[in-house]
Amino acid sequence: MFGITGSLAAPWWTGEPAPLAERSLLCLPYAGGGPQTYRGWGELLGPSVEVLAMTPPGRGRRFSEEPCRDLPSLLTSLADAVPRTPQRPYVLFGHSLGATVAYELCREIRRRGLPMPEGLVVSARQAPGLPWRFRHVSGLPDDEFTEALRELGGTPEAVLAQPDLMSLLLPALRADFAIVESYRHRDEPPLDVPILALAGTEDDRATAEQMAGWAGRTTASFALHEVQGGHFFVDTQADAVTGLVSDFL
Repeated sequence: MFGITGSLAAPWWTGEPAPLAERSLLCLPYAGGGPQTYRGWGELLGPSVEVLAMTPPGRGRRFSEEPCRDLPSLLTSLADAVPRTPQRPYVLFGHSLGATVAYELCREIRRRGLPMPEGLVVSARQAPGLPWRFRHVSGLPDDEFTEALRELGGTPEAVLAQPDLMSLLLPALRADFAIVESYRHRDEPPLDVPILALAGTEDDRATAEQMAGWAGRTTASFALHEVQGGHFFVDTQADAVTGLVSDFL
């Protein structure tokens, strides 16, 4: 079961109770994703790690809530929830959009003077400050937006092929891509948090070269590893990804 832990103080996090865990891994999803990506990670990482995955507004049990369409409004609520959630030291993991959210969440936590994570894992996301090289899709008509999702991958064809289902999902999907497209990095001092960067060997949206710049975002240690696969290797290479995360932890 991948349910809601009884200790959670906010609706943001989904996970399994891990009473023997030494630290928590807080996982943030890619655009259009949700906690299902991290289902089974607790078993892969073992009992010493509590895996908690973010459920954004407009998804899953929060379907009735209005999705966030910009990063500042998302961070305000998320930063309120994070320090109350882990019952132990924590590390942030984010894939694609989730990497940007995790990084900016670290900076917001620092601005508030709250307990910082022990580490940050950024996966399949080019370094902050690099220009966005892809067309904006969040405002496209429904059929063109759906086709853009199909080209990107990550959304099952069985879902894309159901217009009624897509009509329910489109507001949250568009909101995620609006966050991606409106994001503008603002310079601040580097984080004093170790960073692990993961790049897909076949991912042209965030190559290893484009991710190497994450090294400049921390005064602590930095490591970059490649994982076999395209942009959504987090779904197809769970064993490899969790192995690298485990070594980082």
